[in-house]
Amino acid sequence: MNAPIRIAHVVEATAGGVARHVIDLVTHLDPAAYTNLLYLSFGRADHRAPAFRALAAERELTLREMPMARIPNATVVKELAAWWHRDAVDLVHLHSAKAGYLGRQALAGRALPVVYTPHAFPFQRTTDWRRPLYRMIERRLAARTAKIICVSQGEYEEALAVGLPEEKLTVIANGLDPAAWPVPTPTQRREIRGHYQVPPEALVIGALARLTPQKGIDLLLAAAEEFLPDFPDARVMIWGDGPERRALQRLARRLRVKRVAFYGEASEPWRAYAVMNIFCAPSRWEAGPYAVLEAMACGLPVVASDVPGHADYLEHGESGLLVPADLPGPLDGALRSLLRDTDEREALGEAARRRVAHHFTLERMVAETAAVYRALVPREG
Repeated sequence: MNAPIRIAHVVEATAGGVARHVIDLVTHLDPAAYTNLLYLSFGRADHRAPAFRALAAERELTLREMPMARIPNATVVKELAAWWHRDAVDLVHLHSAKAGYLGRQALAGRALPVVYTPHAFPFQRTTDWRRPLYRMIERRLAARTAKIICVSQGEYEEALAVGLPEEKLTVIANGLDPAAWPVPTPTQRREIRGHYQVPPEALVIGALARLTPQKGIDLLLAAAEEFLPDFPDARVMIWGDGPERRALQRLARRLRVKRVAFYGEASEPWRAYAVMNIFCAPSRWEAGPYAVLEAMACGLPVVASDVPGHADYLEHGESGLLVPADLPGPLDGALRSLLRDTDEREALGEAARRRVAHHFTLERMVAETAAVYRALVPREG
């Protein structure tokens, strides 16, 4: 029997969708064929260290902690290179930009194949003077990369546009287990709405996101200032935490937006989706956000900004509504349309649920990623 392929997963962004992606991948890869080793940084305030440590303990995985927040970081570069040698690693998988930079510096002059999943390239996340610099860095580091996995077609197209080599790029969209995100029954909706003191007849526009400028919750608040006065049964409910929470709460007060509430982290996201009639994702940029997939799987109609990631998940007018990014006016118009039309909400939600089940499953994501590993580290037989 062939020995398992030993994969070093290097992760600085141990929070949010990146952490979710790595945990899902490591949990579902066949342990007879792949041995997963974790090289992690827990420097972020919202890191998921308990989840990673529990996973490592349950599956008896090697977990090595090292700070990766600072770029450049010569100490981490040396540590990574030394540990990969000691741990007899066959392949390195770098997740997100900081790990991508440090890991590929550590690979200089070494024969180890490297896979890089940026989860949104750094040049997608800024419009200032750093954007050309990030493009240049990604082009140079591509020479040390065997395969770059884009989590959406839009991310792939942006990578091509800045000159990353096409032969090194592939698309493996994020996925989830639809069975873990069922459509709530009417009884479940009533019970959960009762917990949140939401009347049965209320129309809830919901958001679930890390509260950062990226996620565009300020745009939702600006749109709510316009549409809420015209829909007395409507309200906005926002789950999530992050550095912008207090600023967003102040903005809501300054705009005098009533019927808006913040609920902090959702320990059980499915219950948050069960309260909603409409899911709103007004992000300024994305790669492949899990919250949108979860809402779709739960049968919710989604209004989202027309950015990479969202545009891959949703077919405008068929399985959701896409609006121009960074503009509250079109967002207001789309939300008004769904607030008025129960039939449209139901049709979009049902189509969204089917689309996830057909195209965005966890089983597919893991199988396609495993195929990349096997191509880079072939085993006889």
